[in-house]
Amino acid sequence: MKREPRTAPLVLAILLNAALLVALFWTFHVNIPRVGSTPMQAQLISSAATPAATPSVKPAAVEPAKATPKPAPTPPPKPETKPQPKPQPSPKLEAQAQAKAQAREQAEEAQKQHKAQEKAAELAAQRAAAERQAQELAAQKRAAKLAAQRRAQEKAAAQKAAAEKAAAEKAAAEKAAAEKAAAEKAAAEKAAAERAAQLKKELAEQAAKAAEAARAKALRERMEAQAKLQAEANIAAARAAQAAEDQKLSALFSQEVQRRVYRQWDTNFAAALSCVVQIHLSPTGAIIGAPKILRSSGNPQFDRAVIAAVEQAAPFVPPLGLSYNAYREVNIQFNAEELNHG
Repeated sequence: MKREPRTAPLVLAILLNAALLVALFWTFHVNIPRVGSTPMQAQLISSAATPAATPSVKPAAVEPAKATPKPAPTPPPKPETKPQPKPQPSPKLEAQAQAKAQAREQAEEAQKQHKAQEKAAELAAQRAAAERQAQELAAQKRAAKLAAQRRAQEKAAAQKAAAEKAAAEKAAAEKAAAEKAAAEKAAAEKAAAERAAQLKKELAEQAAKAAEAARAKALRERMEAQAKLQAEANIAAARAAQAAEDQKLSALFSQEVQRRVYRQWDTNFAAALSCVVQIHLSPTGAIIGAPKILRSSGNPQFDRAVIAAVEQAAPFVPPLGLSYNAYREVNIQFNAEELNHG
């Protein structure tokens, strides 16, 4: 709130301040001491500062023959200070101080009255401004209330129109969505029926193919089983024939080894003696290492004679048609009776 300018209180305050300054200046010049009082102050200072005369002390005579101690010097006495008399205030100075105090009190009282008047005026102006502000606020509140009511009505109308529009749009959207869903459902049902028919057809074809494949597989497996059985039978027969042939060839080879050993035998032992000798042969029929007695005859001389005859009979001719694995290790029994008559 803007205050109105007041010139009268301002002029009164300036006049009071000027009077106060004049009174202070006049009092300052009145309190300066006069020239006649200077000698009295100087006399007091000189009398207070001048010390009292002290008596002189003569030293005692000292005899030259005797040495006596000197007495300690006594300190001089301190001068006594006289109390300075207090200055007595003059009646003229007291009257001036009282006049100055009265003027100061009057100025302060006038200033207080002036401040009280200013404060009362300011309070009245503030009260009037507060009343105007309250009236303005009430008017503003009424206008704001009317504007709020009008905005609320407009908002309600706009919301109602928007709600009706949204409801119409929603109904149209729901109808379009229902129609679209129905069309999609029909299309989906049609596509599902077509897929089901196609799947049924594919399943039938797959079932026929699977049945044909199963029949072909069963036939193939049956033929493979028969061929396998036949092959196994052929292999078994071949192995049996080969085993019989190998056994026959091994027997013939053993007999050949015995005959070659018989031809190297040149001694006689008891006919009841018999031993089994193990021979390791190379692919060419040569002996590998020393022959080994697997079952001794109980007569070391007979056993050594048999080993010596075997070593003399080597190498042996490998049998034709017999694999090396069949004759690489040969176990042959030698009887003394056959060796004696070999």
